[in-house]
Amino acid sequence: MTDERAEQADEASLRADAQDAARIYQAAHDLHITYRQDDSPAPGAGQLSLRHLLACFADAPLPVAVLCPEAVAAARMPELPAERVAAELRALPHAAGEIPCVRPDPAALAESARELADDQHTRLATYAAALLDHALLRSPQGAALDLLAPHVMALLWRPRGDPARSATAARRVRDAYEKGGRYAQALPFAVRIAESATGSGTADSLALGRLRTDCGDVGEAVAVLRPLLAQAERAATGRGLSLAGRTGPSFTEIFRENAAGPFTSGLSPADCHALEDVADVQHALAGALYGLRRYAECERLLLSASGLRWRVLGALHPAYMLAQLHRARALGRQRLWLEALSLVHNVLSFWDRAELDPDRPWDDALLRLALAEVMTGAVRSLREEGASRSRGVGMFPAPVVRFLDRTLGSNPRPDKVTWQEAHTRAEEAVRACDGAFGPAHPHSRAARALLERPPP
Repeated sequence: MTDERAEQADEASLRADAQDAARIYQAAHDLHITYRQDDSPAPGAGQLSLRHLLACFADAPLPVAVLCPEAVAAARMPELPAERVAAELRALPHAAGEIPCVRPDPAALAESARELADDQHTRLATYAAALLDHALLRSPQGAALDLLAPHVMALLWRPRGDPARSATAARRVRDAYEKGGRYAQALPFAVRIAESATGSGTADSLALGRLRTDCGDVGEAVAVLRPLLAQAERAATGRGLSLAGRTGPSFTEIFRENAAGPFTSGLSPADCHALEDVADVQHALAGALYGLRRYAECERLLLSASGLRWRVLGALHPAYMLAQLHRARALGRQRLWLEALSLVHNVLSFWDRAELDPDRPWDDALLRLALAEVMTGAVRSLREEGASRSRGVGMFPAPVVRFLDRTLGSNPRPDKVTWQEAHTRAEEAVRACDGAFGPAHPHSRAARALLERPPP
């Protein structure tokens, strides 16, 4: 009886173990089915095709050159070899126009998008950004830019893909539109880049502030640039750099070294970069304040920016010279023509030695435009509004400063500036701007407006 009871107990124990094992197996089986249903790609998503890639672009004509073999190879898409892309591309409907484009049926693209799993969406969006970036390197201007822009914007708003790659392509579109003077088209890209997590801080916010100014939204530009200036100043002071008082080189440095500068012996490359950032934001903010007619504040910022650039870049650098001329323009708006023309004289003394890059003709064009603005403004103001104002400097009141300028100063007197000289500067500005930017650019139109003004 004892042996029978032991056998029954063993049998019951085995049945209990088997039931437990069955329950564990069933639970694991159900769990496997559940996750398999969630993670497995949708039907038809196993083989990626060109139509799946096209679903990542906008519903707009896409230039065929975006999918050329060189671009496909550069994008490194192992799921979509160049030969298969070329074969499928030939079978798609093409849109007629100056630039060959492809535009598949939107319903078919929507169906293709639904067939993709999340990880496939991410990979294909990254490939699409790489293809657009490659195309923008080859065709940064003209009609091709307008065709590529909506696709870049679509990728900027997509939650999937590599956001850094999409932002790189968007910066190319923004910069190309800005260089072409199409500020309204560049602004939405600047706004979206600055809002995204990939915005690179100072550079992208600075581009947004400048575009706000160029579009006439000067109040919004100030709202963008003031916090940016505070951020740049904190970064500079955090490195032990002082921005108080005189920002240019000391008198000892000027007499000890070449007066043209730069004066960077006591600065590291990171220090120079921090000071350049401050000067760039100051110059941009001054441009917005000039649009608000706050000329005194504008001039103070440009005084600081030109000092920093003299110290870090030197007086032969076009950025320093442009800051000086824009400061002269702001002084002219306050009818302080003695000071304004002294700055012009300072810039002209370095003009023949200026470090102008032949590959950057717009630097020379911007300098000539700013010089023409100051010269024409000086002649007209002095003829129509009377003599120049003066202001005190340090312990010297305005009458003493005016007397010293007239008797001891070597700068040209305002009453000696002629309309013919200003007209010649305007002609030079028109030629330089037309060559650098094209006749339709806002800078070229501004130069032409100076030339077409009647003499006072």
